[in-house]
Amino acid sequence: MSNVSTIVEFSRYAMAAIASLALACAARADDPPEVERVTDSLVAEALEANLGLDQAVANVDQRLAVLDQARAEYLPQIDMQLRYSEANGGRTLEIPALGLDFKFLREREQESFVRLSQPIYDARLGAQKRGAENLYDASRHGLEAYQLRLARDVRQAYYRWLAARESIAVLESTEKLAAENARVNDSLYRNGKVTRDLRLRAEAEHLEITQQLLRARAAEDLARRYLNLLCNAPLAREPEAVSVTATDLPRLALRMPATRGEALEELAVGRRAELRELDSGIAAASESENAARAAFKPQLAFAVDAGTQGAEWDYSVEDSYVLASLIVRFNLFKGGGDRAAIREAKARSAGLEAGRALAEQQIRIEVQQAITDLEVAEASLETAARRTEAAEAAYTIVAKKRDLGQVSQADYLDSQRALTQARLNENVTRFETLGALAQVEYAIGGTEP
Repeated sequence: MSNVSTIVEFSRYAMAAIASLALACAARADDPPEVERVTDSLVAEALEANLGLDQAVANVDQRLAVLDQARAEYLPQIDMQLRYSEANGGRTLEIPALGLDFKFLREREQESFVRLSQPIYDARLGAQKRGAENLYDASRHGLEAYQLRLARDVRQAYYRWLAARESIAVLESTEKLAAENARVNDSLYRNGKVTRDLRLRAEAEHLEITQQLLRARAAEDLARRYLNLLCNAPLAREPEAVSVTATDLPRLALRMPATRGEALEELAVGRRAELRELDSGIAAASESENAARAAFKPQLAFAVDAGTQGAEWDYSVEDSYVLASLIVRFNLFKGGGDRAAIREAKARSAGLEAGRALAEQQIRIEVQQAITDLEVAEASLETAARRTEAAEAAYTIVAKKRDLGQVSQADYLDSQRALTQARLNENVTRFETLGALAQVEYAIGGTEP
């Protein structure tokens, strides 16, 4: 009868707790879960300070500088040249009848000029500029892809850290019970109340929990350090810890699109920055091919030289000159290098196109895998919670029976072990669901419309 009363009392307590929790959640339904607030803050911190992100930003800056160089090729170029020469010997022209002895090389000569040159037609310039623009776009998309991966990694690292903390709390509570049980069994054994095997089993159970606790603490330390590494924060920093309830998970899942299957795959293909990065790379390779083909076309430029020439640096009217030129250049032969450049650009385009097709298929598989993992985790949540409730109720009953001497120590230890495993399983399942949510967000290219 007492057992039935215990179960009824526990059920009333559980129903009251659930009702209170539902009222509390309804009161704050419009507020985002605390875990979302903290993870968003950590993601923002990582996006400001992550060292790998700094590298990606530097790559974007480099590509922008290359683009500026390509644009500058369209602008006039001004050069200044100063030359002074001394000559000894060389050919001479003698005209005895006139008494002339003219040297083709002056003993001393200077030439100073400023040259303004402006390309008029060069098919390579346009292709090079468009190629630089595409590479710049590729670097920006690469930066966006890195940011999305970083956000996912930060969230999942924080969830692992929270999971390790809660596992530690479960194991510490269990360790106290196991230590007390080992003490009681040792006392009973010394007083001849139980056999030695029960004393040893209780001791082994306590040592097992202690070993699990050591592993959990090591996992917590590693998760914390990795999270701080992503944020470029001191590795020993203690992040803000929040609790995650079962009601938080459906609210977080509201950020996910309602579609599934192929529609979600198409959404991911349209959003993922990795594919846009590859598209820009393919376009850049195509422009490289255009630039290589342009080497066979003529180039037209205009140049103006203004300077002075003479035996001394004498900037008089007699030594000054202005020379305007229209220059046409034809590439007749370069040993086959231009055709090799065309083949190289074609091969690069083919490789990038194959890589792009493969990346799209991988993203589609990644989306389906992420959705499957999320659905499995969500389906496991209720089962894990019910398992914990059943284990807690069973442990409460067995503990009372043990105190009354109605069950053996072996049954009590089995009940305690079942409760510990159920709590650990529920903890892992809850945070696996959060991690699966983060993976789905990443796989579909973010949750922004």
